Amino acid sequence: MEAMTRFRAAGDRLVDADTAMRRAEADRLLAVAGMIDTYPAPAPLVDSPAAERVVSAGAESAGAVGEFVALEVGALLGLGEPTAWSLVHDVANLRARHPHLWAAVADLRVEAWQARKVAQACDELSAEAARWVDQKLESVWGTAPWPRIRRRLTGLIVRADADLARPRAETARRDRFLSIRHLGDSTSVLTARMDTAAALTLEASLDMIVDQMILEGAQDPLPVLRARALEMLATPQNPDQDTTPTNPSPPLPLADVVVHIAAENLETGTGVARVTARGRDVGPVLVDQLAHLLGHHRIRVLPVTDLNGDPAVDAYEIPDRIRRQLVIREDYSVFPYSTSRSRSADLDHTVAYRRSTPGSPAPPGQTRISNLGPLARREHRAKTAGLWTVDQPEPGVYEWTNRTGRRWRVARGRTTRLPGTPDGARIGDRPRRNPRIDVIFG
Repeated sequence: MEAMTRFRAAGDRLVDADTAMRRAEADRLLAVAGMIDTYPAPAPLVDSPAAERVVSAGAESAGAVGEFVALEVGALLGLGEPTAWSLVHDVANLRARHPHLWAAVADLRVEAWQARKVAQACDELSAEAARWVDQKLESVWGTAPWPRIRRRLTGLIVRADADLARPRAETARRDRFLSIRHLGDSTSVLTARMDTAAALTLEASLDMIVDQMILEGAQDPLPVLRARALEMLATPQNPDQDTTPTNPSPPLPLADVVVHIAAENLETGTGVARVTARGRDVGPVLVDQLAHLLGHHRIRVLPVTDLNGDPAVDAYEIPDRIRRQLVIREDYSVFPYSTSRSRSADLDHTVAYRRSTPGSPAPPGQTRISNLGPLARREHRAKTAGLWTVDQPEPGVYEWTNRTGRRWRVARGRTTRLPGTPDGARIGDRPRRNPRIDVIFG
């Protein structure tokens, strides 16, 4: 009897924990809705490309909001802007297009992530069709498991908008992709969506190579042999060799490969190097494995970059050597929690560039590593518009302040929330706008 009492108490605790989790997630969505409702209307900036625009908060009939709202939401929740925008978008859609589902979230009959999945699935529907789907699902929340609801949702979407359903097969054919994710342990994962006929041809080619490997005595499991066969297809023949290629592989590709090796590892020939090829992370590689990795490419050697230096030029334009050094040091945008890669970002002058005027020449050395930071375009515009301010007290350390006085520090790709508000700042104050607009978008 005592054991059963303890077991029941454990069950009660599980139910209480689940209820608390659902309540917290529901409150989070409600708080995002509050951010949308109270976000200050964008202030016009005359003739400025940094001016904030009013954009759709979600799909049809979901309302509008200032485009920089996701930067605020993301910084508060520790999310990159794309993820924060997705959250804002889903909340706006749920509230406006799925009122029954929105109420079910508030009543804890459905988990927040499930509600967001429904809103995303209905994103391309008209507002009327989305509300029809919402009404049809009203009775299932809290009474049916998610897999059954998901299957019913798919059918309802087809019924709600047949015109949308017809081109789905064609869309699937257009949405082919190949994704290569490097795991950092000398292996990578390939995921692809491709034409079925081509996939069958590839499968047959791999099977032919596998059959030959088995005839030669290979004992590995079939999945391993197929992976080895694909490696053989992907490994190009060295054009310097006189042997005839055994497979139709392309010639050795030319690639920019950035290898980060600590000075002590370079001297000893041991340790770990970090490799980036074509702007993508390959991951940590043992120094003694570099020859194998680089042997499959024709290498273009770039100058060695000393990341401890602080080169400067007396011009607004940023030379390639300075850009390359900054992008190597800062792999991502220096905005709080940003997920944007620096190689495609704008390079922002932390202290706005001061141009020369009659009788007042431009100060020298303004374009230097210690006064630059990569920012995604929208982050750059928000900073230029004065909605965010940033200081760089030392090279590679960026301290951000939003218009409510909250602060963050970004250093070495890590974001830390700073306590309190800066001296003299009051909640509700807008940061003092830099009198010089530092923005030239190409």
